[in-house]
Amino acid sequence: MLVSRVAQPAGRAAARSFTSTAEAREALAVVREGERRLDRNRDGTMRLNFAIVGPEEAETVHRLLYATYYPGEPLISHLGLCTGPHSIAELDTAVEKRLAKNLTLVAYDDSGRPVGAAVNNVCTREEVMVGLEEELEGVEESYRPVSAIHHQLRAQNVAAFDEIGIEKIFDIGMIGVERTGLGISTNLIRRSVLLAGCLGFRGLKTEATGTFSREAFERVGFHPAGTVQYADFEYQGKRVFAGMEGGDTGVTFMKKKFFQSSLTHIL
Repeated sequence: MLVSRVAQPAGRAAARSFTSTAEAREALAVVREGERRLDRNRDGTMRLNFAIVGPEEAETVHRLLYATYYPGEPLISHLGLCTGPHSIAELDTAVEKRLAKNLTLVAYDDSGRPVGAAVNNVCTREEVMVGLEEELEGVEESYRPVSAIHHQLRAQNVAAFDEIGIEKIFDIGMIGVERTGLGISTNLIRRSVLLAGCLGFRGLKTEATGTFSREAFERVGFHPAGTVQYADFEYQGKRVFAGMEGGDTGVTFMKKKFFQSSLTHIL
């Protein structure tokens, strides 16, 4: 079941949030009234309930990301950035900013325990067009190679906005789960696609950093648009991601145009 646990942003932050609490609640009403089948998983995985969450669930989301996502994410693992809870300040800050946009989903098991989170965002053409120097402004030195390779990937795939005919795109970002192998990540991706459609987005993207994530998004209808190879990418004259372990060869820009028929991939 999909329910709302959205916190109301205050002051100027409310004006800056792309998705308001009212919009999120309206989207949830569409889900409840229009597609009751979404209250159950059809793929035989564990029963889950889903909620849109805001800043009040920051610690829950952080805990889930540090449980499996950060330790296993190829770029973070290669650079040795995750050394325990709240060890990546750059991403902790990014997560909290995204929570204020009311696009993050948390999955709960039947006992009400949070078991997974998908930290979603909105990406605009204007943001993609910024230069690397501006992109890295204020970013911690240790995390800059990660920001730089994602910046290059987005810049090389700006045509996706023109192909879909949009100025902003729903971005399915970091997905952390309490335990892997239970289908929680895939179900969070499916519900994120549904949420994007309910909110009126016509395009979705993600940036898959490994084979596992790429295959997960392909299963729900995402298509690869372009890849930056780890062996070729240079940051400050160094190939910082050369020799990646685990067989991951590059970060891939994946896109999906939302049609009503997109629901066939997630129901």
